[in-house]
Amino acid sequence: MADSYRWRLSGNRDLLLEDLEDATGENTKAKALERAVLGYLRLTGQNAVTSGAGAFEELLATADERGSLNAEEIAEILATDELPIEYEPATWSVGEE
Repeated sequence: MADSYRWRLSGNRDLLLEDLEDATGENTKAKALERAVLGYLRLTGQNAVTSGAGAFEELLATADERGSLNAEEIAEILATDELPIEYEPATWSVGEE
């Protein structure tokens, strides 16, 4: 495998990479891409990053086993180091107070 990689920034790729930098909090395109790839591989599983089930498979298996999951449980299962997810209960109101 090559030691470096070139990616032609045609079309909207440059804008996508800028958005990825913002979303990941990384300050370079290379670091943002690495973080995104690692997060994706942890979610899908069965790869060099996660040898077992990924978060998506775990989510589906847990939902199948329990019958249903709440938002907090889903967030806990899908959270990775690269894509932290925190559940915060929503506040609901109907009508005026």
